Amino acid sequence: MTKQDSSTTIIDIAKRANVTDITVSRAFNHPEMVKKETRDKILAIAQELNYVPNLFARNLKNKNSRIIGVVTDSTFNPFYIVLIQTVSRLAKEKGYQVMIFDSDSDEKAEKTAIETLVSYKASGILLSPVRDDKDYQPSYLSLIDQHNVPLVFVDRSIYGYQNKYSGLFLKNFEIGALTGKFLNQQNSENTLIVSGPEGSEISLSRLAGIYENFPNRKNINVLYSSYMFNKNDEDYLRKKVQELYTPNMYIVGLNGIITAGMYKIILELGLSCRYFSVDLPPYADTYHLSISGVHHDSVYLGELTTELLFSEIERDSHKDHKTKQIFVDGKLVVY
Repeated sequence: MTKQDSSTTIIDIAKRANVTDITVSRAFNHPEMVKKETRDKILAIAQELNYVPNLFARNLKNKNSRIIGVVTDSTFNPFYIVLIQTVSRLAKEKGYQVMIFDSDSDEKAEKTAIETLVSYKASGILLSPVRDDKDYQPSYLSLIDQHNVPLVFVDRSIYGYQNKYSGLFLKNFEIGALTGKFLNQQNSENTLIVSGPEGSEISLSRLAGIYENFPNRKNINVLYSSYMFNKNDEDYLRKKVQELYTPNMYIVGLNGIITAGMYKIILELGLSCRYFSVDLPPYADTYHLSISGVHHDSVYLGELTTELLFSEIERDSHKDHKTKQIFVDGKLVVY
């Protein structure tokens, strides 16, 4: 079998098959337009040369590709893992491929991901931005607007753009309210809440819900972490836990990764605590960790997200449309 030269083109195949390059292109892109005998001959030569059509070059000629971009700050978060898997499965059923970008909470990486997807003429983008505070106003939004790329926020939005782009969001105040009601029923003399970033709209909403439904707040301490619970977060929180600890203290993680990080710290310090988590910590099921909390059905969220994105892709015009915001309830799970 002949090994493909990296410079092999459809012109080379056309010469071998004694047809025009247009015929070769049609054999790959519109096979119904080429006689079966000719098509079989072209495909046999292409197989012999191990030739693979350049889909990217093809996309550049079209209005858009059949690529869906997913940009999130963490593919490690179980909340996103199942959601992305569901989106990928449903998108492929519609004939689309999914490109996944993990920004790792880096603003520059997020910007590069968006620029890459725009250059690939992505049909649509699902975005969970690295920040949702009032000060985060990334420049790439003008690029998305300029190229009319359908954009759907997932879980977080960029402040001030909630009414410009559609999105799927959790009911964060209600999540906090369920958490506060649960804590109010517990016999705990010391509650440590570990939230996301202090300026985050999600953090503010969840804490507001807790405060309104947990009136006995004198024994509450609130600490802040990044969404991803990095090394600096761990070092800071380890010191604070040692200062604030009392036996059977309740630790409330306002996302699953934060809860996992706190569980690790408590385990290493040899302390005893009770836990409550907004969404499951990574690998909780694997390690048989039964932690009460507010949980969400990520498969269902993935289905809603896909439906929302394709409604954006399939609408007639990107301009002058009404955004659609979907807010999803969580379920209180008590062990």
